[in-house]
Amino acid sequence: MPTTPQASRVLTAVLNGAATTAYYASPDLLRSRAARGWVKAGLTVVLVAGSVPDMRRGKAAARAAQAELPEEERVDWAEAARTMPARGKVAAAAVAAALVGGSVASVVVAERWIFRRGEARRAAGVPYAHTRAALLWGAVAAGLALIPDPDERRAAPAR
Repeated sequence: MPTTPQASRVLTAVLNGAATTAYYASPDLLRSRAARGWVKAGLTVVLVAGSVPDMRRGKAAARAAQAELPEEERVDWAEAARTMPARGKVAAAAVAAALVGGSVASVVVAERWIFRRGEARRAAGVPYAHTRAALLWGAVAAGLALIPDPDERRAAPAR
């Protein structure tokens, strides 16, 4: 059953929507590449800072779920890492590096595509070419922030 969004989630959605829109609309507002870079860096800090409360809630929920497990089913990740053979540690580090590298590369490719598409639309004479798409990306970011976590749906009182 749908629940009413918490005020913090609504605030996060508004923050994400506005910052994402500003991020992608910046080429229409700032022609200087350096200025856009600084503005985008600042907006990224805002977006990351806005995600900290959700990260803390998720961490607390994971700890609570771990504490509910019987002692024999609990996983001590620090102990698991200490007892892992060197070969396993190297493999885990390689997988982590590949995942991070792939993630960064995919974001760069997507960002460049979005920028080139906006520039092509600007060259075709479309006013506010970047801003139109930015409004869509901002709406998507806000909408995604409003989706409740599965744990919250389970914990919601029945109506």
